Amino acid sequence: MKKTIMMGLATATALNASAIEDVVKEGTLVGQIRAAYVVQNNALDSDTYGTSLGGMLKYETVPWNGVKAGFAAYLSQKLPFVTGNNEKANGDLFAADAKSYLYLGEAYLDYTTEEFALRIGRQQINTPLADTDDIRMHPNTFEAAMASYKGFEGTILVGGYITRFAGYDSGNDISKFKKLDGVESKGAAIVGATNESIENLALQGWYYKIDHVANVFYTDAGYGIVLNESAGVELAGQFGHFSEENNSGIEGNVYGIGATLNVGMMALGATYNKTFNDTGKAVSNGFGGGQYYTSMEETTIDGFEDARAYQLTTELDMGAIGIEGLKLAALYGSFKGKRQGLDARVSEYDAVAAYAFNDAICADMSYAMIKDKNKNFSELGTDGGYDRFLLRLNYSF
Repeated sequence: MKKTIMMGLATATALNASAIEDVVKEGTLVGQIRAAYVVQNNALDSDTYGTSLGGMLKYETVPWNGVKAGFAAYLSQKLPFVTGNNEKANGDLFAADAKSYLYLGEAYLDYTTEEFALRIGRQQINTPLADTDDIRMHPNTFEAAMASYKGFEGTILVGGYITRFAGYDSGNDISKFKKLDGVESKGAAIVGATNESIENLALQGWYYKIDHVANVFYTDAGYGIVLNESAGVELAGQFGHFSEENNSGIEGNVYGIGATLNVGMMALGATYNKTFNDTGKAVSNGFGGGQYYTSMEETTIDGFEDARAYQLTTELDMGAIGIEGLKLAALYGSFKGKRQGLDARVSEYDAVAAYAFNDAICADMSYAMIKDKNKNFSELGTDGGYDRFLLRLNYSF
């Protein structure tokens, strides 16, 4: 009897080992090579510039009983001959002190069924106040456990917990995973729901309990109206309520409205945000680029007390005139409010272009001109404005 049991265990072990070997061998390897150049001309400080060559290499196993694992390495290698030295080095593409970096941006276990998904580990996340914001060399990634359920028609329920994050929005050293407040926060609990069960209407609502930072409720809605075969209107509204923890200064209410007219190859948009805050308090982008309708390439309402902001946009899809893959946009944003109790006014002009050569190769360019219209630069800790040019080339495989 013992011999039979031992043989059975050996056979089972061999089968498991074989299954694991197949899972690993049949996995997928994907990646992206990215080159980026950024130059910033400052009104008061030294001009800076930097160039990097890097990208991402990701391996993911095939699912085994619904379970798979994924790993992604993120690399940014500085090109010294086209990057400034000392104070002229632009750090947007690099780690602390404008150094190259290599880190494990993603490392997760994933369990997925037809209706339920759970992912634990380092991962990309996209929610209103925690998102990838892939605007430089790599997206933000988060150490988290995130689950979603889509068993109801048109509705997705989301819940999870984030402890740390890395990336462009995380602070000084992009390649290091940091606590959400940079010091003491134990993390953020998140629950949310999205709904598209009604035709042309999209709704979402979220609650974030961010330790040492704030409790946040956020919701928005978008509704599309078809005018004819080549024209339509999109209407949108948003609301957020921030309640601070540990005197973080993140507190207040934010409202937003927006409208976009789509006519053929052109889209014309106008948006407005307003915040209501006590003195010394402001709303936040969260951990990423933020969800506010008036957000520009560089400037958002984050950090403004009693902010008033509007944005005007024009977008062109050049495929309509035979230039497939090319999209152009021009934006203007105006921001007014207070910072540290002092009047603050900023305006920004953006020009953006994106071109997809084919399914594997694409390029994007942005030029932002920021005008700080205040004279109290030193009191506010601002730099008097700047111009920034960013060019990125991507090859995905």
